[in-house]
Amino acid sequence: MSSWYKVLNQPPKEGTMVAVEVEGLKLFVTLNGGQLYCAENRCPHEDIELTLGCLKGNRVKCSLHGYSFDLDTGDSSEDDVDHMLTYPVKQKNNEIYIEV
Repeated sequence: MSSWYKVLNQPPKEGTMVAVEVEGLKLFVTLNGGQLYCAENRCPHEDIELTLGCLKGNRVKCSLHGYSFDLDTGDSSEDDVDHMLTYPVKQKNNEIYIEV
């Protein structure tokens, strides 16, 4: 059963990623193009934190090997690399909630 958890008191600044932890899951929240996104803060390829990378368009780019992942779908830029896990995120009264 999934639940909504408050993770931030305000949205992240546009174009930045903020690391959060919920129920033992290491996640990040980002505001990109005015849209909120939440995903697992771990590259599926080498277990490095994706917040060490950067945002390029609607993708997060891993700092280790340069693989990138779609913020909407989690799709990987490489056929042989697993997709990034994404999570529902919403803003209510300026606070940020994610569903896990």
